[in-house]
Amino acid sequence: MRDCILVIGAHPDDELLGTAGTLKRFVDEGHQVISIVVALGRKEEAHHIQELGKLANKQLGIDEVIFLGHPNLELESIPLHLLTKEIEKLIEKYKPSKIFTHHYGDLNLDHQITFKAVLTATRPLPNKEPIELITFETVSSSEWNASTSDNLFKPNYFVDITSNIDAKINALKYYDVEMRNFPHPRSYEGVKHLGRVRGMTIGVPYAEAFEVIRRVWK
Repeated sequence: MRDCILVIGAHPDDELLGTAGTLKRFVDEGHQVISIVVALGRKEEAHHIQELGKLANKQLGIDEVIFLGHPNLELESIPLHLLTKEIEKLIEKYKPSKIFTHHYGDLNLDHQITFKAVLTATRPLPNKEPIELITFETVSSSEWNASTSDNLFKPNYFVDITSNIDAKINALKYYDVEMRNFPHPRSYEGVKHLGRVRGMTIGVPYAEAFEVIRRVWK
């Protein structure tokens, strides 16, 4: 059965940093994957970031990337119910079985708002098909929350991406303007090191980790 999977990121590159290897597996298994980017990138990159995003996703076999075009780092200025309605319309159109989005405990406020909008849009209403809601970790945001917070990323779902780690790095190279030099966590080395750590957790060379928020079996 061919499923539709949505990945919803706040900014260009967010949709791939924590999920690219997993999304490639879905594509390779014949599923439809659609990337949604809520906000624009930095102003100095706005003129070409959408084209780079399309190329990055195409590297993984994802042909459809939707840019909602909201201002960068200003999602708090948009009423949450309006952002939620935008996402609800996309859910109604594509009818996904799974949605991947930001973790609720990310340090970045745009990430938090994106999570809240997606959480609201996927509430399990009567006569609606259930949607599995899964959060990903975003390097340089998920790990930078206060270490005493109850909102720390707590992975409970792991995907072996050993065969896709090179594809992930190659896709992120289209977002090179967003990457930093090691030892910054949002570096190519940082992404691979995190993949190693998550892989060791489940006994494979590389993995991506997720926290499942809601899974319903009707």
